Amino acid sequence: MENKKKHDMAAPYTQKLEDVAGDNFTPTVKSYNNQTFLQSPQGRLIRILCELEEPASRLRRHKVRSTVLVFGSARAMTTAEHERTREKYEASIAAAEDDAARVKFQQELNRLQRTRWMCEWMDKVQELSRRIAEFAVHNKDLINASFTHIPDYFRPTLSEVNKDASTTTSENEFLDLVITTGGGPGFMEAANRGAASVEGVETMGMGISLPFEKGLNRYISHGLAFEFHYFFTRKFWMMYSCRAIFIAPGGFGTLDEMFELLTLRQTKKIPDLPIVLLGSSFWRTVINWEALVEFGTVSKEEIDSLCFADTVQEALEFIMGFFLEQAETF
Repeated sequence: MENKKKHDMAAPYTQKLEDVAGDNFTPTVKSYNNQTFLQSPQGRLIRILCELEEPASRLRRHKVRSTVLVFGSARAMTTAEHERTREKYEASIAAAEDDAARVKFQQELNRLQRTRWMCEWMDKVQELSRRIAEFAVHNKDLINASFTHIPDYFRPTLSEVNKDASTTTSENEFLDLVITTGGGPGFMEAANRGAASVEGVETMGMGISLPFEKGLNRYISHGLAFEFHYFFTRKFWMMYSCRAIFIAPGGFGTLDEMFELLTLRQTKKIPDLPIVLLGSSFWRTVINWEALVEFGTVSKEEIDSLCFADTVQEALEFIMGFFLEQAETF
């Protein structure tokens, strides 16, 4: 609209007819809209700044004050999804025209079967996310009270929120403990789905552009579906407003995010927060926590501060207990 008004404006001087028609000018590209430059190595700093500033603006506009992070494997499926996928591979094996194709499909099926144990945890992740979302909706005063000792960068003022909002905002209109995931399938989708099932609740996804994923899962709220190019800016925003976290079983990505979060808490770069590891058998098998203590590389207290949970109720009580304790302290 601004460009149209600019070109419709009468010139303050008499122009020759060719200039009035505007048909013979050399085409131009504005620097801030030069896609070749912006996508080049020289434009990297600008791209990074965009991934730092645009999410902040959007989170303020949507009044998101705090989140509950959920990490976990993208490979997890519901029982029904797992069965459909298994049937597809079995049909492909039966229809294979040569041994090479048959071996390939059998390998895929074997990999799929190794993930079957995760199916039961899909329901637990979905249910826990739903109950956390309900807790956030029905306990606004308690959550507000727990913010009294949180550093300012976790606590935007009303004026900061209103800079990017079209309406005025009271304290109770902030969105708190918003279920936030990496936006992918598997346990991430289960978490977003659980939160989205609560009426009026927003749920967020902070995805990363990957060549084998076509987009974020469908349960993420419109406006809160982020896609990052850089892992470090994504991690920054995932953890910046995090007030609690629960972690389902996962692989390299899940472990990377978990250990970075544990490091941030250990070094007090972020305030204390409840951390739940869902599926104690998995977590105690994959990581020898006791060995870390025995070798003196972490303290027993640091391990004891983690909640290894096998039920939704266990995990929920640990997270709710943290906010009750914080609210009573101040």
